[in-house]
Amino acid sequence: MSGHNAAKDLVNAGYDIDSPGHNGTIGSPATQGGVVSLVTGATQQDIGLAAPERAGLEITICLQTDGGGNAVVTAASAVNQTGNTVMTLADAGDNISLKAVRVGSSFAYRVVGNDGVALS
Repeated sequence: MSGHNAAKDLVNAGYDIDSPGHNGTIGSPATQGGVVSLVTGATQQDIGLAAPERAGLEITICLQTDGGGNAVVTAASAVNQTGNTVMTLADAGDNISLKAVRVGSSFAYRVVGNDGVALS
């Protein structure tokens, strides 16, 4: 990356966040956020979502490939006013977009878009 193209290169860079796999945890993105693409096998995949470290971070979680089992993501805190912390992605293409906001003295992700993800 050359200096005169640094800003353009950053804008065009991919923001893929590695899937942590079964019983793993999606950490807080170091930059502005990114996309976690999940792949399930024949059985349920349980994944944690760590609390964000600052406001403004955005993360999208998508079920890229459905092998038969659901991807169940449990957030460290509620992702909506109802108090839901569990997001279940059952079919390929299910996705949820979250944005970090300050709630009281800490940070939490809140849903900004949801297509097919069951919340509980």
